[in-house]
Amino acid sequence: MQPELYKIPGLTGVFEKHSLAETVQAAKQLTGTDGLIIINDSTETGQANVKRIDALKKVPNIPKTIQIISDVTPQELPQRLSAYPPTWPVVPLGQLRLNKKDGELINFEADTQILKSKVPNPIFTETSMRVGAGAIGGKVLEGGAHADQAVQLVDQILDGTNPADLEPIAESTNLWVFDARELERFQIKPQRLPAGSTIRYRQPSFYEQYQSAVWVVIGVCSSSLVIIALLVEVLRRRAQVEKTLRENEKRYRDLAEVGANTFWELDINLNLSYVSDLQGHQTSAISSQVLGSPLTDVFADEEIFEFNTKRLETILHWRRPIRDFIFFAKEDNQEMRIFKLNGKPIVDDAQLFQGYRGIQRDITEEYFLTKKIAYQAAYDSLTNLLNRSEFDSRLQESVNLAKEDDTQYVLCYLDLDQFKLVNDTAGHIVGDQLLTDLAHLLKQALRPDDVLGRLGGDEFGLLMQDCTLEEAQAFCEKLVTQVQNFRFQWRDSQFRVGVSVGIVAFTDASYSAEELLSRADLACYKAKDAGRGRVYVANQNDRELDHFQLQMAHIADIPQAIEEDRLFLVKQPIQSIRQPTSLHRHYEILLRLRDGKNNIIGPGLFIPAAERYGVIALIDNWVLENTLNQYYQCGLEDEMVSINLSGASINDDRATAKVIALITQSSVPPSNICIEITETATIAQLDQALRFIEPLKEIGVKFALDDFGSGVSSLSYLKSLPVDYLKIDGSLIKNIAVVESDREIIYLINELAHKRGMKTIAEFVENEQILEQLRIIGVDYAQGYGIGKPEPLMAPNQVMAS
Repeated sequence: MQPELYKIPGLTGVFEKHSLAETVQAAKQLTGTDGLIIINDSTETGQANVKRIDALKKVPNIPKTIQIISDVTPQELPQRLSAYPPTWPVVPLGQLRLNKKDGELINFEADTQILKSKVPNPIFTETSMRVGAGAIGGKVLEGGAHADQAVQLVDQILDGTNPADLEPIAESTNLWVFDARELERFQIKPQRLPAGSTIRYRQPSFYEQYQSAVWVVIGVCSSSLVIIALLVEVLRRRAQVEKTLRENEKRYRDLAEVGANTFWELDINLNLSYVSDLQGHQTSAISSQVLGSPLTDVFADEEIFEFNTKRLETILHWRRPIRDFIFFAKEDNQEMRIFKLNGKPIVDDAQLFQGYRGIQRDITEEYFLTKKIAYQAAYDSLTNLLNRSEFDSRLQESVNLAKEDDTQYVLCYLDLDQFKLVNDTAGHIVGDQLLTDLAHLLKQALRPDDVLGRLGGDEFGLLMQDCTLEEAQAFCEKLVTQVQNFRFQWRDSQFRVGVSVGIVAFTDASYSAEELLSRADLACYKAKDAGRGRVYVANQNDRELDHFQLQMAHIADIPQAIEEDRLFLVKQPIQSIRQPTSLHRHYEILLRLRDGKNNIIGPGLFIPAAERYGVIALIDNWVLENTLNQYYQCGLEDEMVSINLSGASINDDRATAKVIALITQSSVPPSNICIEITETATIAQLDQALRFIEPLKEIGVKFALDDFGSGVSSLSYLKSLPVDYLKIDGSLIKNIAVVESDREIIYLINELAHKRGMKTIAEFVENEQILEQLRIIGVDYAQGYGIGKPEPLMAPNQVMAS
């Protein structure tokens, strides 16, 4: 059962559920053995069976020993099963192969008959088609009982109940069904069977065979009136049965017309003998217009249908069930529809083939929705490259393959140079378009089997298979040149960027996927350190690269910058959307750095290094202390100030005590202080974050959860965080004026926050169009260049005086 189907409004029905565990428990109880043999195959269904078998081992009252035999042919059966006692029950989950391990599968009835003829073991099953072909029986999915449950739902719909109010039946009713002949063969008494069991193929007694004749004779001897009464009753019941059959047929027909389903039947010659689609809808590939035609002929027109005719012919030839057979059909308006066929062979009481019965279902919307969800889960929405999660999965697969053979892999880490300059000077919209164009340029340069993904921001990963280190280096050198020659034109401005590349080769399990990516990242940093626009190859024993991380600590000399007063604070206003003229002001305190040449550097260029090399706590302490000291000196009176603290401070118990001490010892009211913590840092160690937040909340400090929406687990953790403000990440805000889905996401986040008693703050508010959409949605506050740019917290003369 697919969860997304379960949630579709107006969708109801009965989902199938097999009863493997109960069948195995019954097999153990009826045979008195503590061993079990399961026959499986290596098809996709067989691989799914492996998970069911693993789950089975956790069920109580099952045999201690379970042996699995896969892809066995009839010729191999006696030898493969001779190693186990003949009393052990056999449960065929998969199917026998025809003549070799990768040969065609034998249908359920035939392979069960072969099993019975080749091995002495008792056979149990969860499939109704095997009962009567040699299996003792088991708890099987019975089509009749399944249909009865569906009819109950249809009755309610026809009585006026809205389908949206009917919950689907998640568990179909399965029945205990046994073959009397096999029970007698293995001397199993019917009294030992589970309650409610149905026994088929039982040889009736003399009385049972001739009961009607006996009563006719008695009736004739007793009175002709009794005979007349019986005949009248028979006729009445026949009329009642015929009426019930007509009603059931009408129910099924109504169900088919209401939904997108068509029920069909084939006769013994595989010609269409029944179709429920009486009106011949153009969206139905199988309709009443093709009655009497062979099923394969219906799809013969290749201009209309994309259909695997040979596969269907093989299935029909071997009388196999038709399972999830998907095909495409083009309508008169050239629109493509997708259908799924399912069907099963029909046999009479003598187990002789009589035809097929099945259903055709229109799955167009479901198909494209599934494709879209799968694509969005694996690809970056901006560049259409693999996203970080999918690239990590591909890298892990390559590492696993490298353990098994000597295939040469090369991992390249690409980081754009001067990209932040584009964002800072032209804005994020321009930066996003540049990234999109560059991604297209990179994709065109790739070899067919290369894997390219966006790792985040302006960083990309490239995975090359069957490639030597020298070939990869030459390829990346060309890539660097192509990027350097690339020019991005935006209105009257032209931008150019570069790329630095770090390369790591691997052929075995020397490094994990995480270590390889980290090593390639460091190699890329080394390329940047060497002058950018370069390729740096990390050798397996590259001591220079190993020490590079330590060298970076000296370059990012944050403690020295603090000593030399090269850090300073700026403030950016946070404006009430509902009351923009309110006297109560709110600012976010931001950090800037002056380098040795008095150039102002944004935090994005030194905060990551500070976090990487463990000096971020010094910055947190400096920011908090100087904000409190400068609060009144810079003219703030009763304004709220938001201060960013890193995950390092939040997760340090000693930092908690120090933050409380700094706030309580200052003259700034704690209620005027709001501490911003990022979603990522909070979710990483939720319990520690709560230990940081709760004591500060007790003294009146407020909290804001920053960058909400940038993580993948926001909603599940939000209910646990006692925060006052929810800052919606700018990546969700910047396109809401033109992208409806972004507006819907913002609306849901805003409603959720308000229900939790939180105020919402939108970041990256750059123009009036965005602000108007936020006002309509009901977001409380806005922050961004459209509201106000960051400005120094203190004027230069105030800083000198301080």
